[in-house]
Amino acid sequence: MRIRPLATAAAAALVLGVAGPAVAVSTATTAAKPPAGSASTGLTLLSLALAGHDVRVGSVALSSSTVSGTPTSKVVVTPVKADGKVYGEQSVTSANSPSAVPSFDSAAVLPSALAGVVSVKSPVFNVTAGPAAVAKAGADSLGSVRVLGLPVALDGTVDVGSLVDSVNATGHKTLAVKNLALPSIADILAALGLDLSKLPTKTLTDLVAGLNLTNTAVSTAQKALTDAEAALGSAVTSAQKAVDDQQAKVTSALTALDGAKLNLTTANTAVTTAQSANTAAKQQQTAAKSQLDAATASIVGASGPVGSLVYNAYLAANPAAAATLAAAQSAYDSATATVTSTGTALANAQSAAQAAQVAVDAAQTALNSAQALLASLLNTLNGLLGSLGPQINALLAAVTAVLDGTPLVSVDSFTVETEAVVKSASAGGQTAKVVGGEIQGVHVLGTDVLNNVLGSSKVNVLDLVGSTLSQVTAKVDALNGVLSSVLSAVPGLSIPAPQVDLLTKSTSTSIANGFGNAENSVNALSVSIPAITLPAALALPSAASLPAISGAPDLAGALGIKAVGDLTSQAMTLKLGTLSEQSSFRPGTTAAPTTTTPPGTTPTGTPLATTGMPAGIALIGFLLVGFGLVVRRRFATES
Repeated sequence: MRIRPLATAAAAALVLGVAGPAVAVSTATTAAKPPAGSASTGLTLLSLALAGHDVRVGSVALSSSTVSGTPTSKVVVTPVKADGKVYGEQSVTSANSPSAVPSFDSAAVLPSALAGVVSVKSPVFNVTAGPAAVAKAGADSLGSVRVLGLPVALDGTVDVGSLVDSVNATGHKTLAVKNLALPSIADILAALGLDLSKLPTKTLTDLVAGLNLTNTAVSTAQKALTDAEAALGSAVTSAQKAVDDQQAKVTSALTALDGAKLNLTTANTAVTTAQSANTAAKQQQTAAKSQLDAATASIVGASGPVGSLVYNAYLAANPAAAATLAAAQSAYDSATATVTSTGTALANAQSAAQAAQVAVDAAQTALNSAQALLASLLNTLNGLLGSLGPQINALLAAVTAVLDGTPLVSVDSFTVETEAVVKSASAGGQTAKVVGGEIQGVHVLGTDVLNNVLGSSKVNVLDLVGSTLSQVTAKVDALNGVLSSVLSAVPGLSIPAPQVDLLTKSTSTSIANGFGNAENSVNALSVSIPAITLPAALALPSAASLPAISGAPDLAGALGIKAVGDLTSQAMTLKLGTLSEQSSFRPGTTAAPTTTTPPGTTPTGTPLATTGMPAGIALIGFLLVGFGLVVRRRFATES
């Protein structure tokens, strides 16, 4: 029979012929974004702030970018920027790359107000820029610089670069400096107007000893002076004591004279006051006399030229006239009494003034005598010390030579390498740091501070952090404190301690607006010299005209009695090796499809028109299949 295969086939057809609603996929494509970023990096060899001027020397700035879609790069070399104005600046792009930016000499272009502050011969920079977003600049020397007419010794190399590609944005640089030396202690103090030769010998020897700069020449000169003083025995000591004692008497006599002059001034003021009072009293007396005469004349005229009986009878008969006459007489008597009393006061004041003048004359005579004796004693002392002149001059020469040969700060060599790299806009994809480098032979006021603190003259810049850097800084501060305390002990002279900072830096990373960012800033060396107060007696003859001097007398000293002509210098800050980078980057994205799934459908797409049989027929089909299998098995059993 055919019934079995037909039933089975019919059931299968029913099952296979049934399909759910067909679903079509609706897609859209998100546009791809190429990687984009920017990188900038810059370096300034030296910057100076002094006397209201802001000067930057030897600056180079690189920038690379793909943010606009077109790779760009640029290098700007600025030999000098002073008070906001640039001198000798040149820009290099892909249009004129590669290029060698020539050396620039500031002597012919800087205004006179700046020429005395700084002069520059910039290095030659070899530069490339583009056409891709990549820029490089380098120099095989650091040129030459003079500050306040004093040379700043330095040599070295510069290597700077910026890059943006499909992987990251990078700014990096390496600065290598050797044989760096700021001017000597003596030269800097002279540039600030101080004449070292006018300082006491002991101050200079104390300074050299305090800085541990005493050498064989100084020791020999000191011993020669000590031996010469010993040969004079107690004569110098006695003469010096006599001078000191007499100086105290002169001071006392001067004080007495000032007191006597003050008393004289007070007495003269009293005379003037008494004279004014006496003059006023006499004027009142004259006026009263006139009134009395007028009253008397009126009565005599009324009574006629008769004797006193008629006169008195008239007064008795005319009480008003009598009262007027009595009042005039009383006023006159009172005025006369006032004249008498003010005259007595005037005489007393004049006597007191005369006595005060006598006291002033006596005090002046005493002062003159004391000063004459002091001059005599000084001549005696100077005569004794005259024989020590050669030894004193030799010691001063030895000490001055040491101070003249000792830079405020010097560095044998240092190398600093920095970078700012951004690889992604995700956390951890940005770095800004000092990559490496080394500092060797840092001398402050003649002391190798690294060796003194660390036991080695050389240190990796990555290790010059934390407590290590704090210890080095503390030693530097102590040395500068010696310079300040010894020199400021001289009456009227105030020299605050300079501030020296090594390897100051700041870094930051962030994510903003879909870009990762990294910034880096490092300053290799910074020296700040505060304003000093300079007594006229210790100043160089031309101090007031020096660029570092304000030229105005400072009348607000410690005692408020500074002499006219005393000077103050301008504060000064000098920075060497200022490095910075800034990078920003966003990785690229590829094109990606997006689907839309309406409610009630599977995520495969959107529903299309329904095809096939209803789903209920499929159930019937399954039942028929089962029925067909049962029938088939039954027929198989029967046959």
